[in-house]
Amino acid sequence: MIFYSIIKERRALLGLTQQDLADYSGVSLRIIKSIETGKGNPSVRTLTKIADTLGLELLLKVKEVIK
Repeated sequence: MIFYSIIKERRALLGLTQQDLADYSGVSLRIIKSIETGKGNPSVRTLTKIADTLGLELLLKVKEVIK
């Protein structure tokens, strides 16, 4: 599942509007909308703010480089 659909589904599950998520996370409504439509390219910081607000955890995985 792609991160933007996880965000959208979790927000809906919690009964939050996009505006609620923007207000609680400190991320602009425009950015929330662009992320949920898959058109945004959010920074790790922005994703962390949204994840924290939704009770999610953001995990980053570094790929092993094969030489």
